[in-house]
Amino acid sequence: MKKENWIETVMESTNGITKVTPSKTLFSKITFKINQEKKASPQTIWLVAASILVLVLLNIAAIKTQRFSKQETSSVYLSGTLNQSNQLYQ
Repeated sequence: MKKENWIETVMESTNGITKVTPSKTLFSKITFKINQEKKASPQTIWLVAASILVLVLLNIAAIKTQRFSKQETSSVYLSGTLNQSNQLYQ
């Protein structure tokens, strides 16, 4: 109950706030700066997306290669530990 009252108090605390409007010169400076920002060209965006895709594919290939080599290593180790007569105990 105490938590609900606190939440309600916080939510109602913004009711008396009036909206502030910036001066016209400040607003025009802000909009001018926003419009001056350089935007990335679609070619750049596609180039970045393609490079990320290549990196992901390389990582997947490296993980698959690592798993395959681990399986080979464990089977070679197992076959090396077995006696030639296939007896586990001597």
